[in-house]
Amino acid sequence: MSRIQGWQTGALVLAGLVVAGCSNTATGTPTAADHEPNPPTTTSGPTNPSPPSNAGPSLAPQVTNPKNLRGQDACQLLTPQQQAELTFSGSGTRGVSDFKEEECTWSNSNLAIYMALDTKRHGLEEVYLRRSTYSDFTPSTVAGYPAVRTRRNDKIKSCRVVLGIADDQALHIEFSRHSDGRDPGYEDPCGFAEKVGKMVLDNLPAAR
Repeated sequence: MSRIQGWQTGALVLAGLVVAGCSNTATGTPTAADHEPNPPTTTSGPTNPSPPSNAGPSLAPQVTNPKNLRGQDACQLLTPQQQAELTFSGSGTRGVSDFKEEECTWSNSNLAIYMALDTKRHGLEEVYLRRSTYSDFTPSTVAGYPAVRTRRNDKIKSCRVVLGIADDQALHIEFSRHSDGRDPGYEDPCGFAEKVGKMVLDNLPAAR
């Protein structure tokens, strides 16, 4: 075989391999990556998504005598007598919280009380899972129910308390002082918020 004939034979073999390789690639089922190698990412979804639940035991204390907060009217969590005791002469102002549930605010020249239902997430466990995001995180109890004190500000006498109503339900209560007032309880904003929590617990039905 001459040198030219050998070169032609090698070229034909190489061409055959290339054709065979192309035919193998063309067969089979195409994947999504064949058509969209970089699928777009979406930004839709809840603005305040719940963190993933931890795989181990619950971080928050269990509620041994759960009550039911679901379906309650936020502005009816306090009786008219209790509202008067807290120096409020009118009904609260309704709203919707950041986690899309009912909230209510009572306010006068002395103080303000804010309450929000939290019954669609993880109860008090939600706060424990997010504890690193709080500048203040102090476990507490209210009438035997687990709670956490957060957002305490001694300068303006304000505090938020998250109260465990059931293992999967919580109530957010925030007290803010508007003036010095005469009530010595104003000097302990977290204690005052917990006092309001005790009032609410007295009004709630037991869990079924």
